[in-house]
Amino acid sequence: MKNSIIKILAIIICIIIVVVAILSVMLKNNQKNKSNESENVRNYIVYDSEKESEIGDIEKDVSITGIVELHHNGFIYIFGGQHFGELGYEIEEYTTSNIDDTNQSCIDYLTLKEYDTSYIEEDDLIICSGDLIKKGSFNNDFKTKGSIVVLKSDDYNQMKSDTICGKRTFESTIVAGDIYKEEGYMYLKYDIEDDTNSDTVYHFPFIQKVYINENTEIIGNLQKGNIVEVEYENLSESLVDLKLKSIKVIE
Repeated sequence: MKNSIIKILAIIICIIIVVVAILSVMLKNNQKNKSNESENVRNYIVYDSEKESEIGDIEKDVSITGIVELHHNGFIYIFGGQHFGELGYEIEEYTTSNIDDTNQSCIDYLTLKEYDTSYIEEDDLIICSGDLIKKGSFNNDFKTKGSIVVLKSDDYNQMKSDTICGKRTFESTIVAGDIYKEEGYMYLKYDIEDDTNSDTVYHFPFIQKVYINENTEIIGNLQKGNIVEVEYENLSESLVDLKLKSIKVIE
């Protein structure tokens, strides 16, 4: 009887050991897969060496601007637009590209102080001069020549707020973007012109999501691409949930 109990206990212990071993292997494989998926996604976004064969034109000595989406592992990835949730809204004046982080010198756009590339953070806007190596929409490479000009995200956001709220007079144009009347919103493209600390006039476009309803006065035949004037119901510095009181087509 005693021997039977011992045998049963031994069998149970063996079964537990086998189950634990199987679960451990499954857990390690799952973690490895997740790690590989994460690395694959990062490689796709930041740099894909397999795309070398897809190199198209090389534009030499050009200037590009873009919003920093990722600064990691020796690369600075800039996105040629803005994100709205999972969707991106392309801004034609900006460029999507990968930039090698070789610890280039960086110049703050407003203060003109010099830093290294650790100064560059996500959501900053950067201006670079150099050679653009075209590999496709999301796989362009850019080889910088000279310093990188950095407009910090807080300064960029303040420029947006000042432009919309009229606190500081920037030369700017407002163009109607995609319009979704049935859903109750549309996009406006503001194009800020600024020559702070420079003889060069820089353009800093941005997209603003605004809301329209049955009370919004629409003057003219509103279509995407129209230059417009706008008035808001609830102007605020947060620039969130802005509601259009009126929108007038200029041309």
